[in-house]
Parts: sequence; C-alpha cells; structure tokens
Amino acid sequence: MENITKQQYETKENAIIQFSANWCGPCKTLTPVLESLAKENNLEVYKIDIGQESELASEKGIRSIPYVEFLKEGKVVETFVGSKPKDLIQESIKNVYVL
Repeated sequence: MENITKQQYETKENAIIQFSANWCGPCKTLTPVLESLAKENNLEVYKIDIGQESELASEKGIRSIPYVEFLKEGKVVETFVGSKPKDLIQESIKNVYVL
C-alpha cells in the first residue's frame, strides 16, 4: 500500500484511504485486508501516516485510527473507524462503488 501526502490525497478520485500510524497495531492488521480487497475489486488503496500528515488529520477531525475513507469522484462517501471484518468492508465497497 502506497503512502501518500496531503497534496496527493487531494488528487484522488475513486480510492480507499487508510489513515494510520506505524505504531498502530489495528492499522497493521487492517492494511493487508484493504490491500486484498482493493486487488480483488480493482480499486486503488492508499495510506496516510497521521504523524507525517498531522495537519490533514486535524482538518478532518480524526481522533482514532485506523480511520478509513471511501472516495468516489473525489468526495468522501463512507468512512469507518477501527478494524472491521473483511466481509463487511467488501459490502461497503459494493455499496459505494456499485460493483
């Protein structure tokens, strides 16, 4: 999963974005699940380190991680905080991206 900056984030149209940190255990557990689902569904998935991009995290009001956004046409259409089972994330992907 590619790490991106605030500037790169602002250019993404249809993607799953995980806000995380290197020290976050649940983030490390969620990353391979998101990568797998992105590959299965032909979607882009990116990671933003809240330590390196604290301004963006603050602007978005992110207080807990992992925090995941589903972007569609450049707009946040769904989010979740914490870890979530793969099948529930897949359901969200289907709802958001109408696969």
